[in-house]
Amino acid sequence: MEATGLIGPYYRMVERRVARATFELFDDGRPMPPPDLAMAVAGSAGQKWFSEQGQADAGKFTRLAAAHGVVVERPLDVLDFGCGCGRIARWMASDVVAAGGTFTGSDLNPKLAAWCAANLPGRYFANGLRPPLALTDAAIDLVYAQSVLTHMTQATAVAWLAELRRVLRPGGLALLTFMDDRYAERWGPPDVLPKLRAEGFTVLNNALEGSNYMSTWMTPAWFNRTAEPAFEVLAFVPSGADTPEQAIAVLRARG
Repeated sequence: MEATGLIGPYYRMVERRVARATFELFDDGRPMPPPDLAMAVAGSAGQKWFSEQGQADAGKFTRLAAAHGVVVERPLDVLDFGCGCGRIARWMASDVVAAGGTFTGSDLNPKLAAWCAANLPGRYFANGLRPPLALTDAAIDLVYAQSVLTHMTQATAVAWLAELRRVLRPGGLALLTFMDDRYAERWGPPDVLPKLRAEGFTVLNNALEGSNYMSTWMTPAWFNRTAEPAFEVLAFVPSGADTPEQAIAVLRARG
């Protein structure tokens, strides 16, 4: 089906079916995207999960940034790369703006970026599958990306690492999630882990790049080798042992 080009329409049909099956209402007092947009981002249209996991991820990035000297309660220029329909931005953007900073989100899907622009604080725009972003050099203090590199080929991922370095100020922080070998061992299909350990980077379902259909896996060693010399690799937070939480690379932009 990938070879015929029919995988795109088929996958969208499956998404619509799952959205209808998983939809549930939940009110957290913030704008909530429609089910089809939530489904495109999260693989589920359940609003309770969307709300609670978005809040948890916003807290995770906020705490991790603060641990490395970048405090969201101060005026910062923050970029949500791959913002989707605002699962994290719903919680993060208002805090950044209230502290006197600027919040920017970008996403490959223009419908998702447009929904955020119409409903959330900050500036949002669509980006291409490959760089550049519509941002000037050294415009950002903090960029985070939740499950974005996990849907790219190796060439695309390398290009985006370089682009994120371009838009970060020297000393700026990048928090980028990825599926590491521990994630593959606990949560991945059985054929992924051997390939990942042998190659350092592997792709499952190599079609519909940028969508949830494609999944990409990388080792910390690959990440470390690829991020240098543009970034100082400060830390790797390993993936979850008991829950499918992705690993996080903590990178500081070199001057």
